[in-house]
Amino acid sequence: MEKTSELIWQDTQHQTLFQLIEEIKTKHPTSDIFAKLFHYADSHFCLEEAYMKKLNYPHMAEHIKAHNKFREELGDMIKEQHGFDDNVRVSVSVFLREWLTRHVLGIDKDFEAFVLASDYK
Repeated sequence: MEKTSELIWQDTQHQTLFQLIEEIKTKHPTSDIFAKLFHYADSHFCLEEAYMKKLNYPHMAEHIKAHNKFREELGDMIKEQHGFDDNVRVSVSVFLREWLTRHVLGIDKDFEAFVLASDYK
C-alpha cells in the first residue's frame, strides 16, 4: 500500500480552519465567527490529540502545549472581539493564519510522518 503525503482528515480540517480565519477579516463577519472558529479548532485539536495518545506519539506534550496556547489566545480574542474595527479584524486574521500555517507546516508535519510510519494510517 502506498502512503499518502497528507492525512486526508487532517488536511480537510486544516482547510476549514483557514476558511474560518478568512471570514474574520470580511467587512461584515457573522457575530459568532470567533466562537465557531474556537469550537472547530478545539474539535480538530482533540481529534489530533486522541490520535497522538493512541499512537503514543513521543512529541505529544509539545504538540498539545501548542494547541493549548492557540486555544488560550483565541479565547482572549473572543472576549475582546466587540471592539474590533476593520483593521483589527484583518490583523487578527493575519495573526491566526500565520500561526496555523507555521503549526501545520511544522509540528503537524512531524506528527503526520509519525502516523504514516505507523500501522494506523
